Amino acid sequence: MMKRSLLLLIAVVMSMHLYAQSGGVADRFFQKYENDRNFTVVSITPKMFSMFSKLDLNDPDARNLMRVVQKLKGLRILSKEGTKDGPRLYKEAAAFLTSDFQELMTVRDKDSDLKFMVKENARGNISELIMLVGSNSEFMAMSLTGDIDLAELSQIASSVNIQGMDKLKNLKKK
Repeated sequence: MMKRSLLLLIAVVMSMHLYAQSGGVADRFFQKYENDRNFTVVSITPKMFSMFSKLDLNDPDARNLMRVVQKLKGLRILSKEGTKDGPRLYKEAAAFLTSDFQELMTVRDKDSDLKFMVKENARGNISELIMLVGSNSEFMAMSLTGDIDLAELSQIASSVNIQGMDKLKNLKKK
């Protein structure tokens, strides 16, 4: 009986540890919909980012971008086009974010909502950036993890073609 209790305790502690490593609350929203075929899912793993760092580039701008990319640990995008559920999904995704996240920027117009939330690490760099977009015709959630400072985030925004990221191009560190 004691051996079974000890094994149960170890299993609970291990599952809590694995859950904490997986990112917690924001991950739960992605996991809820990632197997739903009505959503488009993009997931770039740390392994893929490490492979980018091995590219031999002659262009100085590309080399600078690769230095930033080396600091990234993951990128996940969950989107649904042609949906009337955009505003509901936007609110649902925002409700999954804990107080660990701080609002970086909100853009709202009559047709859509866009929100950037960040979680900072002990050094004040961004450990996770969440972007949410909701409108009457689409929804998108993006999670970018790594060890990124605000200037690097602006450089990433200038280099990628992800709807909404262009809003980050002009951000400056305080």
